[in-house]
Amino acid sequence: MIATTPIRVRYAETDCMKVVYYANYLTYFEVARVEFLRQQGHAMSDVDQKVHMPVVEAVVRYHKPALLDDLLQARCWIAERKRASFRFGYELVRDRDERVASGSTLHACWDPATSKMIAVPDWLAAIMPVPSPPLPPAV
Repeated sequence: MIATTPIRVRYAETDCMKVVYYANYLTYFEVARVEFLRQQGHAMSDVDQKVHMPVVEAVVRYHKPALLDDLLQARCWIAERKRASFRFGYELVRDRDERVASGSTLHACWDPATSKMIAVPDWLAAIMPVPSPPLPPAV
């Protein structure tokens, strides 16, 4: 399943040339990730009570600059799932599927009660079909 959510580039997210500052793409990925979970019936406020999902690796590929007032579509899917970790894949596109950025984040599962690493809980694994369908090619 690919979850899609719109993101409008705000002034505060840009530099003096009205280009999105590079680190803000990770924030856009987080928005997409939280919306993926919400679209699967799990609000982040509920998920966080059951399991913490620290990011252990983040990758961003910049294809074209996102600009002030661009309306981006943030796409998020499960790219990989293992026993105790999983990877979200992301793509940010604007008009006519023009790819702006792509990337991934690798997450571990952490029990908030015991502060120990755990396997992906069954309820979370159930919403993480693997492999996800490939994305259509972006322009």
